[in-house]
Amino acid sequence: MTRILIIASGGGHTGFARAIAQYLPEKVDFVIPTNDPYSRQMISQYANKIYEIPKGREPDESSLVLFKRLFSIIVKSASIKKYDLIIATGSNHSIFPSFFQFLKGGKVYGIESQDRLITKGKAIGIISNYAKGVFLHWQEQRKLYEKKGIVVGPIVEKPKYESKDEGYILVTTGSMGFKRLFDAIVKSVIGKRIVIQTGKIDPTIYRNQNVATFSFDPDLEKWIANASLVITHQGKTAMEAVVMYRKPVIMVYNNDWKSATTLSDAKKYAEILGATFLSDPITWSDYNVLLEAIENANEPNVFDTGTPNLVKHVLSEL
Repeated sequence: MTRILIIASGGGHTGFARAIAQYLPEKVDFVIPTNDPYSRQMISQYANKIYEIPKGREPDESSLVLFKRLFSIIVKSASIKKYDLIIATGSNHSIFPSFFQFLKGGKVYGIESQDRLITKGKAIGIISNYAKGVFLHWQEQRKLYEKKGIVVGPIVEKPKYESKDEGYILVTTGSMGFKRLFDAIVKSVIGKRIVIQTGKIDPTIYRNQNVATFSFDPDLEKWIANASLVITHQGKTAMEAVVMYRKPVIMVYNNDWKSATTLSDAKKYAEILGATFLSDPITWSDYNVLLEAIENANEPNVFDTGTPNLVKHVLSEL
């Protein structure tokens, strides 16, 4: 199905791309960030062709980085052939390839992040100006895109496993990691089995008798499915743990994500999921904030998967 191009922009955005690909009847083409082996690994089995375009910047990088990469981004985005329908999964990486596809006459759709309830994501806010529509996870997001918003439900993958409880706490905060949170957990949570996915942070510094660590696992879903409790940040994993496996979730806000969701958005996101919300560890009076949250974690809310609704809409446009 070469008429569809999905821009898989790394991290949770690539998770959206893979979720959509799982429900499509045939393989499609993808754009991923340059030098992103994790994204390639995640979508390779669903792809006919994979293009690579540099990412403008990561959440912890300055805008100056974007300007250094801009020429390469424009040239490579413009060189991609025209597709009939394009799905931009978000982040600054999605802007240029989706815009050049729009100029070539393709129908562009964006996906707003699951954690944007009060403010629009910057990238999808830009893309919405030329997109035909923006897919949304929650009714609460409709007010952000009154004319172009399409509420399909939470966009998650097909569950691969049964939900079980193997007695460990999973800590996972995406590809960037969250050192303050990892430090707090290892120092304060005693006598419980912990599994930490550290991302770009060295996993060996936290490994001990009760703490298993790894930097990345393309099958993170296996760890979610078998956890007693999931501790994460304001990203996509919180939604996956709740919607796909109905796991209790503690969402810990990361202040370092300056270009990501706001504190108010994250609190509303946790409320929708039924997750326990904690502010950044630098604001805690002591570790009892975390320990009490672990002992009294909320039961998650129940949702139907929205990805089939998105795919049905996409196929109707071809």
